[in-house]
Amino acid sequence: MPAWLVFLLSGGCVVLAGTVLSRSGDAISERTGLGRVWVGAILVAAATSLPELTTGLYAVRQGDVNLTVGNLFGASMANMLILAVADLTLTRVRVLTRVAINQAVVGTLAVALTATAAVGILTDQHLSLLGLGWAPLAIAFGYIAGMRIIYLNRVGPPFLEPDEATVVAAKAAGLRRAAISFVVAAAVVLVAARYLASSAVTVADQLGITTGFMGIALLAITTSLPEVTVTVASVRAGWYDLAVGNLLGSVAFNMLILLPLDLADRSGPLLAQVEPGVLVGALFACILIGQTLLEILNTSEERIWYLEPGAFFRVATYALGLYLIFQMGS
Repeated sequence: MPAWLVFLLSGGCVVLAGTVLSRSGDAISERTGLGRVWVGAILVAAATSLPELTTGLYAVRQGDVNLTVGNLFGASMANMLILAVADLTLTRVRVLTRVAINQAVVGTLAVALTATAAVGILTDQHLSLLGLGWAPLAIAFGYIAGMRIIYLNRVGPPFLEPDEATVVAAKAAGLRRAAISFVVAAAVVLVAARYLASSAVTVADQLGITTGFMGIALLAITTSLPEVTVTVASVRAGWYDLAVGNLLGSVAFNMLILLPLDLADRSGPLLAQVEPGVLVGALFACILIGQTLLEILNTSEERIWYLEPGAFFRVATYALGLYLIFQMGS
């Protein structure tokens, strides 16, 4: 079967599974009382980031370090592009003004971990532990601490009155169904991503594209298909916190993936081996997350379009980033 056809078919499976992840993720947030921010930023984000993990492990084993790391930063850029496009397509609703303020905690964690990875690209060769760069280790500790903070700031479940206790059994049954659906959908994403990774490398070779640009642009957009599907389904249903939490949480989880990838790579610190264009991808990911955070924190209803261009500015920033990365890799 041609590589491009495998690429398209596996991508289609990822999209279908993403729809199930959105529905089951919302059901879990409702029945556990954990809230859409926490479920989106942790559970759904981890599931939708499985393609990045699978793709990264495959690429590392093939020796394509630039494709591996570039895909992670590119997926983070693509996630912010998805939010910008959602804002542009919904003319009557500004998605980022409809979310809980504690989404800023998720965004701050995402930009901090991404910045740590960017610094690691420049310094991991000078400071390592047992062949691992310091940055992936620091990111892992930072991720755990950040998820704890997000958990403490979640919206708690409502107090159950005595006459409401009869619905607990029904909620438990619904939670089991949602959990099973979530696990099955995540498994589909994991299996499909395996074929997505191998075909993507083949397509990159056939097109003669540098693997750094391939990871940041083409492959990153494809592995972000679960996030696209979850965002579309969540926004249509009005679950804005689930959509935004998933996208920002996926950025943070993408950085966490650097640790298992560094463990899988046997040629020294992973981040010390990447090309300069990949570092540019990390920096533009930080810029895009920062722009998104400003939109979340800006609660003013009166906006001046040429001073606060919002989604248009984020799309332009993404395009500029891709152009510079392509020029550096050509």
